[in-house]
Amino acid sequence: MYRKKGGVWSSEPTHVATQQATAVTGYLRGVDVIAQTSITIKADEDNYFVWKGYGFRLHAPKGALPPDLPQCTLHIQASLSGQYQFPKESQLVSAVYWISAPVTFSKPLMIDMQHACLSPLQLKFVKAQCTQKQLPYRFEPIEKSNEVFIQHSSYGSISITKFSGV
Repeated sequence: MYRKKGGVWSSEPTHVATQQATAVTGYLRGVDVIAQTSITIKADEDNYFVWKGYGFRLHAPKGALPPDLPQCTLHIQASLSGQYQFPKESQLVSAVYWISAPVTFSKPLMIDMQHACLSPLQLKFVKAQCTQKQLPYRFEPIEKSNEVFIQHSSYGSISITKFSGV
């Protein structure tokens, strides 16, 4: 596990979100899931999680959970294909991460996703509702998001408080 410090991931010790090996229920129709995991976020600690081999990092700051909730579990599924419809003139350049959480967070979580694009200035995060009844899943750009794509970096970052498939 690694910790984000000053914009750089270092191996300095910190509280690391607990990864569980439990399976996530297969509620996503039409999605080819390549991997899944669950992590526990604790309210009174900074939480860091690196999903090695899947290009996914998450930071949940201390106090991100609602005051009455001491911890919660996030379920994450990674997919490379499925019944997806993306905005016109766009193409998929990363895995699709389906994230479910039982709460809206009090503070935004920072998520870094690895991409395979040589020109990150043209990138945009998109989302789809995992509760959508009709297939394909229709992805739309995330409006007014706090997203960052840095030239010469293979990761993009987004700050988000509610999940339904990112």
